Amino acid sequence: MWLFGRFMRQNPAKMGDQEYHILLCHGPNKYEIVVWGTMTLEELTHKIETVTHILQSNQKILFKGKNLTDCNMTLASYGVGPGMKVMVLGKKFDPEDDLNYQAVVQIDQSCTRVERTLCDIIPQVDGISGGYLESSLCGETLGRLRNRLLTVNEEFMRLLEQLDGISFEDNQNQTPARQKRKSVVKRIQQLMEKSDQVHENINQLRLKYN
Repeated sequence: MWLFGRFMRQNPAKMGDQEYHILLCHGPNKYEIVVWGTMTLEELTHKIETVTHILQSNQKILFKGKNLTDCNMTLASYGVGPGMKVMVLGKKFDPEDDLNYQAVVQIDQSCTRVERTLCDIIPQVDGISGGYLESSLCGETLGRLRNRLLTVNEEFMRLLEQLDGISFEDNQNQTPARQKRKSVVKRIQQLMEKSDQVHENINQLRLKYN
């Protein structure tokens, strides 16, 4: 193994797809990560972001005192072999510093409040469907639940409009906020689908009790 490692250090161009470890150094922090010779610098920046939480756009990567900048070059081409140290400079992403991220978080919290209302409506509709409410009260109750559900849908639409109104600059510094917005949009869409199903159930029950 020692001879193999020595050979790999002396012949970085032949490292190919063979996996090996390198040491990332960011200030006092050190991270041992798995890489391979054909890994490009861009692929390395993705891994660095995952490990250190430094956004790709904020990274400055140094190897043997040289700033690595060509994202298409491989680690083998740069001569980065097993056990070698790669320095990373850059500030970690802090959600508190990203106003867009905080705006998306607030919308997500509003979504949670609206979801609670939806979750309160669903068992009441299920109860009526299961015959647990006196028939004479079902029509009026279903009407109230329908109105509450319409308000829920309006709130979800308003939240989607707010998410759509968040403006991002065309740079990677906004990546976490973009990803967060995408997940919140998906969550709201799924809740709206559930709401539509409940609305359909209410309409069917109103035909029965009106």
